[in-house]
Amino acid sequence: MNKANSISLRLHKSKYTAGQIIAKIILYLICIAVAVMVILPIISLVISVTRASEDIDAGFKFEIGSHFGDNLTGLINHLHDPDTGGYSIARAFLNSVIISISSTSLCIYFSAMTAYACHVYDFKGKAFFEKFILFLIIIPGQLGAVGFYTMALKLNWMDTYIPFIFPAIASPSTVFFMRQYLKQNFSREYVDAARMDGANEFITFNRICLPFIKSALATMALFGIISSWNNFMGPVTFLSKPELFTLPQIVSYMTNDAFIETGPYYMGILITALPMLLIYFFLSKVIMKGVSAGGLK
Repeated sequence: MNKANSISLRLHKSKYTAGQIIAKIILYLICIAVAVMVILPIISLVISVTRASEDIDAGFKFEIGSHFGDNLTGLINHLHDPDTGGYSIARAFLNSVIISISSTSLCIYFSAMTAYACHVYDFKGKAFFEKFILFLIIIPGQLGAVGFYTMALKLNWMDTYIPFIFPAIASPSTVFFMRQYLKQNFSREYVDAARMDGANEFITFNRICLPFIKSALATMALFGIISSWNNFMGPVTFLSKPELFTLPQIVSYMTNDAFIETGPYYMGILITALPMLLIYFFLSKVIMKGVSAGGLK
């Protein structure tokens, strides 16, 4: 009885009501369940690449095996075999890196420049331009796929990386995010002060604005790299030469290969996903800071 009274007294003194505490407990349980649902497939994949193919086919077990090297060697040999494609996993990895870094760099730089112009300058049609950006966000990109393919075909962009890098300059969602971030965190007084000191607009943007919004740049860079890295339909549509294939592209082709073993196939999936997992792991704090940025410091 005394213990029950003690618990009741602590609840009474707490700044939360009993209903709020129950709601928080339920919320935490839901977050834990979602986290388990996200992490469990990754753990399953990491464990599977250490096991033999016959063990994987027999069913999943939380047992780390000793076949990691065998699966990696089997993947490389299978991809290099001319009878199964003659792909180079190192070359495909490099291709994915080139496309992802190039497209993301152009995207965040020119999107930040566009957002900066919308925030700092007052020009005729500014309100319409900002509404037009919102309009572009809600339009599915697939609607322009046929027209873009026709244009790329006429401009001889086939079997080049131009279709993946050049269009990345225009990203309405990134412009909108940058615009909102600048609106909350970047005062026009910085621009006025720079102008008084004799700095031109280009220097003001590169030396004052960009360092100030580095959290937002890192956030959008991560999203851009993930989107570009996981792009499959683009390379399949525009690339036909094996030496130009991206890593997700050659791994996806393995699903149609009846001769690939389960262990090497899982190894290919892990190699494709691992760079993005590492990037998110090391940049998670910067991303959270960029997404939840508040007022001007």
